[in-house]
Amino acid sequence: MKISMKQGIAALGILAAATPPAWAAPSSQTIQISDAALAALLGGGSKGSAGASFGAPLAFGANWGDVGGGVFATTAGGSVDNGDGSMGFVMGFGNAKKAVGLEVSMGLSSLLQGSGSDDGFGDNGSFGVKLHTALPGDAAFAVGVSSIGRWGSANDAVRSAVYAVGSKSLQVPIGESEKQVILNLGVGDSSFNEPGKSGVGLIASGAFYFTKQLSLIGNYTSGQTAVAVSAAPIASQPLTLSVGATNVTERFGGEVEYAVSLGYGFRF
Repeated sequence: MKISMKQGIAALGILAAATPPAWAAPSSQTIQISDAALAALLGGGSKGSAGASFGAPLAFGANWGDVGGGVFATTAGGSVDNGDGSMGFVMGFGNAKKAVGLEVSMGLSSLLQGSGSDDGFGDNGSFGVKLHTALPGDAAFAVGVSSIGRWGSANDAVRSAVYAVGSKSLQVPIGESEKQVILNLGVGDSSFNEPGKSGVGLIASGAFYFTKQLSLIGNYTSGQTAVAVSAAPIASQPLTLSVGATNVTERFGGEVEYAVSLGYGFRF
């Protein structure tokens, strides 16, 4: 099993992934489109692939012809009753293999009217952009900004966040076979940093692929740790389902929250 950029695989950021941390007030909810679902586009046909991240932005991105969309739902304060959802869309421009690719995303928050909020479907949202380029050895580098062009009351207190990340795909020998590992490391300010801190915070994630259609993911961003299992239930379709937990170490006085995402990407 090999997921290789040289074979024409594009990583699509197709899910609204960043949930409001437990320490944040509802008005500081941020929407970030991240590469939570990895869509495998081999040649002219789309194939299913498990995700490589669960909230941390990846350096792999969408190129011209790559589009996708997804939904994300989470509990809040450990309670399903206080949960909410978000939705994301992405489109790619340029070509990261030849020069630079540009990924443009839009996220909608408040898909459900949570307790204590009058916001409804699409009342809050923002845009994001990411410039990315392919590097030798199945690697990539990207710089981006999230939460720009915000609208809605839940985004009044949100600041735009700038980030830079590098990602690499590795083949790890295990027994008589090789397994795919995707590693990701970077920095970002604002919502990527710990609450109350200025400067930049660490962005890190890793995904271990048992098979191309099943992966185990670990993330660290905004001072919180998340873990997830991701699967591509239909091998012939770029549909990705991820289920996981955020803030598993219960930092900043918050509780563990649970989340699920579903995304679909394709090439026209």
